[in-house]
Amino acid sequence: MNWKLKENPQIPAGLKSASLSQITLRLLLQRGFFSKEKIEKFLMARYEDLHSPDDLSGVSEAVARIGKAKDRKESVTVFGDYDADGITSTVLLKESLEEIGISPSTYIPDRNKEGYGINKEAIDFLEKEYKTKLLITVDCGISNREEIKYCSRKGMEVIVVDHHSLPKKLPEKSILINPKLPNQEYPFKDLAGVGVAFKLCQALWKKFIPKKIGQLKWLLDLVAIGTVADCVPLVDENRIFTKFGLVVLQKTKRTGVQEIIKTARLNISEASPPSAKNIAFQIGPRLNAAGRMDHADLTLNLLLEKDVVKARVAALELEAKNSERQKMTQEIFAEVKSTLEDNEKYKLIIRKGKNWPLGILGVVAGKVAEEYHCPTFILRENNEILEGSGRSIDVFNLIEAVSSLSGQLEKYGGHSQAMGIKIKPKNLPQFEKNLLKIIEKGYDENTWGKRIQIDAEIRPQEIDWDILSEIRKFEPFGEGNREPVFLTKGLFVLGIRQVGNGQKHLKFVFGSDNSGKRSFEGIFFKGGDFFSKFRSGDRVAVVYNLRSNEWSGNRKIELDIIDLKKDK
Repeated sequence: MNWKLKENPQIPAGLKSASLSQITLRLLLQRGFFSKEKIEKFLMARYEDLHSPDDLSGVSEAVARIGKAKDRKESVTVFGDYDADGITSTVLLKESLEEIGISPSTYIPDRNKEGYGINKEAIDFLEKEYKTKLLITVDCGISNREEIKYCSRKGMEVIVVDHHSLPKKLPEKSILINPKLPNQEYPFKDLAGVGVAFKLCQALWKKFIPKKIGQLKWLLDLVAIGTVADCVPLVDENRIFTKFGLVVLQKTKRTGVQEIIKTARLNISEASPPSAKNIAFQIGPRLNAAGRMDHADLTLNLLLEKDVVKARVAALELEAKNSERQKMTQEIFAEVKSTLEDNEKYKLIIRKGKNWPLGILGVVAGKVAEEYHCPTFILRENNEILEGSGRSIDVFNLIEAVSSLSGQLEKYGGHSQAMGIKIKPKNLPQFEKNLLKIIEKGYDENTWGKRIQIDAEIRPQEIDWDILSEIRKFEPFGEGNREPVFLTKGLFVLGIRQVGNGQKHLKFVFGSDNSGKRSFEGIFFKGGDFFSKFRSGDRVAVVYNLRSNEWSGNRKIELDIIDLKKDK
């Protein structure tokens, strides 16, 4: 794989610091922090740095309308999306409404039967079953112009709490809350759905229960989970939500979350705090599994459950669905891969199948896009319509490109890197041709090619506890704030062995010379195929993340290897 070392920025005299190394300062400059104030705000992110919800357009109107519903004792329904972001948003808003004296119903659509967003059948159901007068959508709704008109005809008012990209025509006769709306003073556009819901909750607590506002922080475990699971950039408010949400998650009082942590076999304690990676790879996928394989109500009810036994049963059911999801994802991924050439440089991949479960197509698209490093759509053929998910790579804004081709689609929506579409089979060839034209206009093999981005090259003697301690201040890591990737040349292999089930992984011992006086351990997960390529005494260049390996009171610096090559 190709390596790309980022430029080494010059450190302005005014930024030189006795408390931070030059390596750390360069990493901060690469990430756009050019002043002491910005650096301090990033490294020392405070809860008090959250922006005022009053600056978010629609919030004050929504608070007033919810206040009327409270006074009139109207029936209120929270309508959420079926993914982790939508479900955490639903629980968050439901609990906040209950805190101020409203008992809302909730509704999560069936992904396979109803699809994304509000639909007329659901509106009819809510009118009949719950007599809903105020509908609050979370993590959806901004693209449901016609359905919101239908709500109005039914005498149902709507508050849309969403974060998705704006359609050409916005819903009318509704209160809209979305940081991407124009003509507002809100300074941060990249909130997840749960982040937007939290801003509304902030305003509700401030208005109706100001004396309890300090307890609002206990909701941040949900905000962190939804934020990380939705892959929004972990900067600005998202960084604050995640940083403090992980603290709450460590001591969460939610029975359902506690049971998910147990079934996922996560070791979370005072001595072992959770990370954003735990959410991204363990908690988030499990919360998403119900909506992908069946109905998201299982996840919703689990997060709301207070009985330990019931929560345990639901968590085990969710675990089974996640295992089923993993198995089917791998099967479809293998089926798609069988149609592709390993060494071909694809610019766009679109594949379709008849019996593929809709809920896992986004996961498959993401795996294909990552492996072949190009925008990918995976679609299901279903009754004269193709429906599925698209995933992109960091250099290509998928929603922007597809929006320009909206006339060929029945429905679409999403973000720059992830979206869903519905299209008639007869329109697919032209859609693919036109999208490929857009891609080719901006295609550059140097930036589109699959490569490892390296943040900094450091010498063996610079690998120490001080630099590791400084890097930890960058946490939580995730989308938009990735863990620093380092390159060190001139390391000597002092030892190498295969480890793990099936000997899939490699364990190295590296030294700054052949004497072994100063050595580091390295772990190369899924690097078993490299075993025959290296032996003791080899001089190597290693690309890695820096880790602390701690066990039984001992700790060592460890290189989490991404790639390595023989060094001249």
